[in-house]
Amino acid sequence: MGRVGTKYKEAIELFDEKTGDVVRVIRFRNSIAFDKFLKDFKAMRYPGYGWRHIDKRKKKEKNE
Repeated sequence: MGRVGTKYKEAIELFDEKTGDVVRVIRFRNSIAFDKFLKDFKAMRYPGYGWRHIDKRKKKEKNE
C-alpha cells in the first residue's frame, strides 16, 4: 500500500517584511502545534519578520 498524505490544518509563510521575500513555508498538523508557534513567535519578537496565512483557494483559482 502507498503512503497516505497528511492533511494540514494550517499553512503559513514566514516572510521578510522589508523585501517581502518568503523565507519559509510552515505547515501544521494540528491546532495545538499552530498555537505553540504563535506563542513562541510572539515571545521571540523577530524584528523584520512576519507571517501570513497561505490561502489555498487563490492558488487553485489561478491554475484553472
